Amino acid sequence: MKKHKTKIIISLLSFGLLLLFHFAPGQIIGFEILKKNGKTTFSFEKVNNLVIIPVMLNGQLPLNFILDTGVRTTILTDRTISDIVNISYDRTVTIAGAGHIRELNAYLATNVSLAMPGINGQGQSLIVLEEDYLELRTHLGMNVHGIIGYEFFNHFVVKIDYENKLITVYDPEVFKPQRNFTAIPITIEHGRPYFEASMTQYNGSVFNPKLLIDSGASHGLLLEKDTDENILLPENNLETIIGWGLGGELKGSLGRITNLSINKFEFEDVLASFTENYSSPHVNLITNRNGSIGGDLLNRFTVTVDYNGGMLYLRKSRSYSYPFEFNLAGIDIIADGIDFNTFKVINVIEGSPAFLAGLKNDDHIVAVNGKSALNLTLTEINNILRSRPGSRVILVLNRDNEIIKTSFRLKRMI
Repeated sequence: MKKHKTKIIISLLSFGLLLLFHFAPGQIIGFEILKKNGKTTFSFEKVNNLVIIPVMLNGQLPLNFILDTGVRTTILTDRTISDIVNISYDRTVTIAGAGHIRELNAYLATNVSLAMPGINGQGQSLIVLEEDYLELRTHLGMNVHGIIGYEFFNHFVVKIDYENKLITVYDPEVFKPQRNFTAIPITIEHGRPYFEASMTQYNGSVFNPKLLIDSGASHGLLLEKDTDENILLPENNLETIIGWGLGGELKGSLGRITNLSINKFEFEDVLASFTENYSSPHVNLITNRNGSIGGDLLNRFTVTVDYNGGMLYLRKSRSYSYPFEFNLAGIDIIADGIDFNTFKVINVIEGSPAFLAGLKNDDHIVAVNGKSALNLTLTEINNILRSRPGSRVILVLNRDNEIIKTSFRLKRMI
């Protein structure tokens, strides 16, 4: 029988999920690598710059979780899953989305088993959302059931090879840094990794932001304008939806900074998301953070994260020098249906190529460049829409049971 005890307020933000919750001293949490050499490697799915790993819940259900350095407590996004394996809840909690617009219900479960290939985890804590508020499956075009972060990273050294879609997990005692990686000191504050970077802004001013390393966010660079008056919104910017979270759509602006330096690594003309009221004031007061780097930047490296050693190790991958691009069509799409091959437009940016071609919210995509949507994935469609400025895109749409054909050329809007 499920138990509901005290109610606790929690803050939970976007894909870089953040919990302000402290567990009772003495709670047993443990992961172990099953191989005697203290090391295991397994493959993952990379979708929209996110790392999706296989997780077995209570030895019964194979699930997919986002591996997220930006979240402390493991999240299960759909309560029906926990009901299937008869997980008991210790208490009710209340969570607030980014901007703290609304409060949502969730539950805390303890003594949960979470296993990954070659890894076993017993006595885990789990926040279970009452409803699937995040709707990760529709935004990613595949079944994603949860998010796992600090409690995993704190036990191991974790190497993420974005290019080959492989994760290698080490016991800290057997890990030895590889010579061809650059070591960057990090701090672990309230379960999340931070470091300092240097950026040159559009007017030539230099600012050294403190950034969260957030593998559970798709963006490259996010800057929280209200954390420091020296963070400048570029004169050339685009107001739009920069993501989706528990509170719904997250509005902000997109702009470019001239240069971003992380140790010896230099990036030019970096696309950045600018926002306000993104983080809990409580968290900002404690960490003094100014923003975060996410998957669009991290996936340009092979990344090794060592929480206990206080180090981030980076090695360039082949995508290191790729330009930072926003959606060149100006539309956001979600996937639905049993096979995730029903595609609906949920946002059209005014003045964008798609807008000028007549696309509207709730249009359903029937075909792209002559290929039926039934034979495409959400990732494939998004790759077409972000491919190259000047490329022509031909769409067949279903709008209120009327078939419409239109086309446009991709364009860099920012």
